[in-house]
Amino acid sequence: MTTKLKTFLFCLHCNQETEHTIIYKGEYLEYIKCNICQNEIKISREKLVEIYTADFIDRVLTKPHRLTEEIKRDLSGFLKSIPIRILTKPYRLAKELGDILHQEKK
Repeated sequence: MTTKLKTFLFCLHCNQETEHTIIYKGEYLEYIKCNICQNEIKISREKLVEIYTADFIDRVLTKPHRLTEEIKRDLSGFLKSIPIRILTKPYRLAKELGDILHQEKK
């Protein structure tokens, strides 16, 4: 999922506070662009994939603990939701990965 935010930041090229556009791919910063001078600070795709991979591995390794906590909190809710979650998880992972790997179409 790509998220686009507009905010005011200090631009080193304009030497003043200007409106900037910040683009996130999922939870990860992709680039920041000054709306006045068009100067852009971009995160490399390779670095984005490296960070995403480390985060993904961490999520996989902590999944058993998170599921155990969920079962302890609400067993019946867990049992009701698990069939749908098992069916939709491959789609959700593919969508998340696609958002990280594909460049936003302009």
